[in-house]
Amino acid sequence: MCIRDRGLAPRITAQILALLRDLRDRTGLAVLLVEQNVRSALSVADEGIVLSLGRVVTRNSAADLRDDADLRHAYLGF
Repeated sequence: MCIRDRGLAPRITAQILALLRDLRDRTGLAVLLVEQNVRSALSVADEGIVLSLGRVVTRNSAADLRDDADLRHAYLGF
């Protein structure tokens, strides 16, 4: 298995997410983040868009997406 098949090391991912959070908080910078780890992505996001088969299922605040148990189970995997 190639290293690229394993994705980023968890520590590197955490550092990148912390940097994005810091940039957002300090500068108001807008960032488009496409991430498979939904929990991590929602931890730094203000808003999220859920896609299924290329179509928008829902768009809402990150907090509302985290709090919607049916949506999480159906689309987000947690």
